[in-house]
Amino acid sequence: MNVSEFERTKPNKTYSKITTAITKYEKIIMELPLMDDEDAVKVEMAADFATELQEIKKSFLQGE
Repeated sequence: MNVSEFERTKPNKTYSKITTAITKYEKIIMELPLMDDEDAVKVEMAADFATELQEIKKSFLQGE
């Protein structure tokens, strides 16, 4: 399958789920008040998840 064929038939639901998950974790990063160490861990984990999902999205868009 060449790249243009992949782009034409790319699974839109998968792309949407990746984007929704990224948005979810970025919202946690921006809006969770840091009251204690547990909150800091949650924010750090959300940041890690968002970064990994961005890499998955990038790979998905490249058709890898």
